[in-house]
Amino acid sequence: MTFMKNGFFIGILAVFFFAMGVGIVSAGASLEQDPFTEFRLTADDPSGEKEFGRSVAIDGDLLAVGAGGDGYIGTVYLYKRHGMGYVHEAELDFPDPIPEMCPQPGIIGNCSEFGRTVAIQGNTVFVGARFAPVDTSTGTLNAGAVYVFRKHGDFWQYEDKIVSPVPEEGDNFGRALAVQGNLLIVTARKTVNEEGAAFVYLYKGGMWVHMTNLVASDPTKNAYFGQSVDIQGDVIAIGARNTGPEKEGGFYIFRKSGDEWMEIAKVTSPDADSDAPDDEGKIVIDNQYGFTIAIEGDMIAVGARRANPDHLEDAGAVYVYSVKEDSVELITKLTASDASAFDEFGQSVAFGGDVLAVGAWKDDNKQGSIYLFSRKGDQWVETNKITASDGRKSDEFGYSLAAFGNRIVTGAHKARSGVGAAYVFPLKQ
Repeated sequence: MTFMKNGFFIGILAVFFFAMGVGIVSAGASLEQDPFTEFRLTADDPSGEKEFGRSVAIDGDLLAVGAGGDGYIGTVYLYKRHGMGYVHEAELDFPDPIPEMCPQPGIIGNCSEFGRTVAIQGNTVFVGARFAPVDTSTGTLNAGAVYVFRKHGDFWQYEDKIVSPVPEEGDNFGRALAVQGNLLIVTARKTVNEEGAAFVYLYKGGMWVHMTNLVASDPTKNAYFGQSVDIQGDVIAIGARNTGPEKEGGFYIFRKSGDEWMEIAKVTSPDADSDAPDDEGKIVIDNQYGFTIAIEGDMIAVGARRANPDHLEDAGAVYVYSVKEDSVELITKLTASDASAFDEFGQSVAFGGDVLAVGAWKDDNKQGSIYLFSRKGDQWVETNKITASDGRKSDEFGYSLAAFGNRIVTGAHKARSGVGAAYVFPLKQ
């Protein structure tokens, strides 16, 4: 339960916490090792398909888990690192009036989905709600919004609501978020005939001020530019999973030049012409290349969760690129060592230094798994496959991923019949 006191949202929620051995499956016999510690987090309220773990974020000692499933208003749960584990700190609720179409939590429909995306920077949490109403007086124009919460003393305070400068019904504003310093990038993948766009905000004078819009140099209908986004240094990478005449997908790289962000490259799948044919012999290119994206140093990892490596339908793949100046070079293509059709490897990606984690949420009858790849010079080598120690069919472990230092957090939003769970584990021992 959450209540507000003097303008502050205060969470009161008992949370079950478990520490146990994580299930590790090695890529080969030489990789076998003892299990390391896993931390499992769940909310204590088992009612409703809240999909706890739909989004995750981690920064320093703070961890956030979004429960913003399809058709739900949504909630974000915050945890603080305590020793080797995490303890519940607060619960962030949708701060606007509940739209009339959702008179109570759990009513099916486009009910804000507050918590569908989440990001952390220091003592600030950003929550995306892709169906939030812009006009709260009428509950109409569900273009989406981003809500900002900041910690003051021992309490979390709702601070700001960020909306698109040009909101339109169903934009999906807040579908993807990236924050760095005083910069915030928010995407709206369905704006303007679903071409998509990204919006850059600058924090100054105690406010998030809209600075500029980023769009593809070759916009196409239904491209979903803004499906994914990440920022590091003076580089922004934006995924457009359906761009191109055959929906082959791609991603765009923008570099800051003075006060402007300039597109320096568009990259499309190197395997777009070699996907598996369908039953009629036609080439199927819809591999959702650019569905996920992550940056670490000069490396960019791009997920194509429905790629067909070795003609395994929707097995998925991840492509790692090096970006230097305005040059983009493919370093390697990663696939699971035990890839199977419909695994959707590449559903989520996250860097933890020289380790890359890749989620395959539909692996093993949708139980889900995460593959770890370590950088060895110019090579990326699969070192471990991680599964939840209590994993079950249809949990979809690995749906969401985030990393900080030596820790990764992942969501299994369908665990416990859709109530959901989240897991934290170290990348290295």
